[in-house]
Order: sequence, then structure tokens, then C-alpha cells
Amino acid sequence: MSTILVVDDTALARESVSKLLEYEGFRTLRAKNGREAWAMLYHEKPDLVLLDLMMPEMDGVTFLTMLRRSLLWKDLPVVVLTSADDRDQLITRAWELGVSDLVPKATFGFEDLLARVKQHLPAAEMAGNSRRLSPPRRVPSGGGRLRGLMPR
Repeated sequence: MSTILVVDDTALARESVSKLLEYEGFRTLRAKNGREAWAMLYHEKPDLVLLDLMMPEMDGVTFLTMLRRSLLWKDLPVVVLTSADDRDQLITRAWELGVSDLVPKATFGFEDLLARVKQHLPAAEMAGNSRRLSPPRRVPSGGGRLRGLMPR
């Protein structure tokens, strides 16, 4: 079973995404900022990080910088899930630091997010989840979109 670390300062976003990933058979870890997420890495080994960029205490770019400087975590796949604008300097810096993908909160659907998570998980990890992840399950109302749950 793959483990995904969901890092977002907005409790509703963090919990909604985590619950939907758990429904699909993933194990999730939750952190409300980069500092909390970094501390979790001493005790847990996630297979992928879903990371918000704009958070208090330690933002996503600082967390990502620390991750990329670490020999242990430098290759960990990170998918950014953010409300930042494409032209935002945070987005530019995240790409420079080697994020695997970027998903705008305002427009993503759960099916899209799930597909991107699956795409960036190591192949060996996905082999253990393939039975659980296919076929796609019915997602809560809203056509799979989490619009309205995510801050803009």
C-alpha cells in the first residue's frame, strides 16, 4: 500500500483529499505545514507528497528546498496542489526545485488528481495498489470535482 503525505494548512482541503485517497486504498499522512511535514519524515516514509505552497510557519517551497537537499528525500515525488497563480514566483520556484507535477486547486477533479498521483508513484508501489485502484470508483457528488472545498 502506497503512503501519501498530504500537506495543506486548510483543514478542509487536507481532510477531503486524504479521505478520498484513503477510499481508493492509499494510506495517508497529514500535516498542516512544512515544519510538521518535515518532522513526520523522521518517523514515516511516504511514497509521494501532495504539497500546498502557501502555508504558515514553513511554506511549501521551503519544505521542498529542504527535501531536495536531503540525500534521503531528494528523489521523493512531489505533486503541488495549490491555489497560487501560474505566474506566481512560488510556482516558478517549485518547478525549479523539481516538482513532479502541479495541480491547480481551483479547477482540479479528483479523477485528475488520482491519475497524477498514480503517474508519479514508483512503479513498484503502484503494483500493490493496482487491484484497488481499478476500475474507478464513484466519487462523491460534484462530478469528481472538489470545487468549493478548496480555497481559491
